[in-house]
Amino acid sequence: MVNTTGGTPTLQLETGSTDRALNYVSGSSSNTLTFSYTIQAGDISADLDYVSTSALTLNGGAIRDALNQNATLTLATPGAANSLGANKAIVVDGVRPTASIVVADTALKIGETSLVTITFSEAVTGFTTADLNVANGAVSGLSSSDGGVTWTATLTPTVSTTDTTNLITLDNTGVADLAGNAGSGSTDSNNYAIDTVRPTASIVVADTALQAGETSLVTITFSEAVSSFTTADLNVANGAVS
Repeated sequence: MVNTTGGTPTLQLETGSTDRALNYVSGSSSNTLTFSYTIQAGDISADLDYVSTSALTLNGGAIRDALNQNATLTLATPGAANSLGANKAIVVDGVRPTASIVVADTALKIGETSLVTITFSEAVTGFTTADLNVANGAVSGLSSSDGGVTWTATLTPTVSTTDTTNLITLDNTGVADLAGNAGSGSTDSNNYAIDTVRPTASIVVADTALQAGETSLVTITFSEAVSSFTTADLNVANGAVS
């Protein structure tokens, strides 16, 4: 049996980038002391343990036996027999999942589609296309083949536009990791262009009254830049272009 007096003893836990302290709450006059710890955002541990053999501190208090002898505060080595990690398999996950979105083909035209890959920092559940806001398009066929970390879908343009700043936005607060932590918020894809407007052209012959041996400049102006244009694309009545 031990008695606690004075301040509040603490036990320092190894909980990732920021270690947390358990505060003594009850158990004086017994052989079991109870400490309390509330998991906070960012805490992570695959097998919860204290930070070191000196993790138990009196914090202004005292722990003594019935004969008023001070308790030995040195703990078992973390992970060794009689340590917290060895006695209990406690998993702590206070880290919210994040995500990235990549559109494979960032220049789409009429009838084309693109693979979209959404990669989470850890496996998630509850993810559907309703969590995605797609500019000038729609996604379909959302699935994961690795247990919920990497998801793929197909992007199909649905609106005629030449805007080159289209984004897919994920509001992943509707998804959760296996510990139940909601996603960390919104994230955007890389920009992608959807050009479903077919190019048009105008043709102007500079000299419209030609006689034998004369030539004239011909100007073909497209509504946007084009490629693969050759003289074979022109049908010339009673003449030739070069």
